[in-house]
Amino acid sequence: MKTDSPLPSELLLLLLQLQAGALRWRVQRAGSQAGLPRLLLLHGTGSSLQSWAPCLPGLAEHFSLLIPDLPGHGGSEGFADGQASPARMAQALGELLAALDWQPELVAGHSAGAAVMVQMCLDGLLPQARGLLAINGALQPLPGLMGVVAPAVAKLAARSGDWLPAWVTRHAGQPRALKNLIASTGSRLDEAGVQHYRELLAQPAHVRGVLDMLASWRLEDLQARLPELRTPLWLAAGLADRTVAPVQSLELARWLPGASFHPLTGLGHLAHEEAPEVVNALLLGLRDATRDRATTLPAYGQP
Repeated sequence: MKTDSPLPSELLLLLLQLQAGALRWRVQRAGSQAGLPRLLLLHGTGSSLQSWAPCLPGLAEHFSLLIPDLPGHGGSEGFADGQASPARMAQALGELLAALDWQPELVAGHSAGAAVMVQMCLDGLLPQARGLLAINGALQPLPGLMGVVAPAVAKLAARSGDWLPAWVTRHAGQPRALKNLIASTGSRLDEAGVQHYRELLAQPAHVRGVLDMLASWRLEDLQARLPELRTPLWLAAGLADRTVAPVQSLELARWLPGASFHPLTGLGHLAHEEAPEVVNALLLGLRDATRDRATTLPAYGQP
């Protein structure tokens, strides 16, 4: 994870704790708030709003930014019943936006954050959104047996009580284990990026939130509804991604109305942390490409 320069002092940067719906949230606001397009940034499973920090210097002068920790991640409270499905995540974020009286015109989601982004759009929770950017978007179920086994294992782990999150905090943050974990994504992070994940893995509540999300993650319904999506979707895929196969984004772009494929050469799953300037350029391009068009494409089933 790298950033070229600090955020200019004249641009707003706030880290807030607030109640919205049934949850206590940690939210970051950045950028000049007057007259700029509003951009919502959603991180992926196991990460936090801090993963977007490398992008902020390049975005804050162009956008009014809102960056939340997803439920159960970082500094945001998890669901009391542990049910953290895409639809539940989307609903909770909708309540957050309503509490802030803030609606984005553009949204970017990384990995599972992209699935939450699309779910919000399909559920009518992003009525002003005119463009979506998925970065290594996890928009399809895991293939074959893994799609059955992985959620089942996560569900067992989520029911394990406190011992498993405590065990993870003791072992996953060890230098070799953490190095292997990050390398398995196909990305290379600097020390600041590694430290971000080291700090997250030291928090049992965060680990519990990750397990809850993995145990509840079913994308079959979302996948079936994808043809209903009428908001332009840019699918950016790191060609070195070892977590979500880039061919998934390519295939989606071929048949999904209003979608386009954007390869990220040499980048892995954490592309926005590796090369923020590349992702920022995509967001500026999406802003320009959608500036003068209607908020959405024609309704599903209409010409």
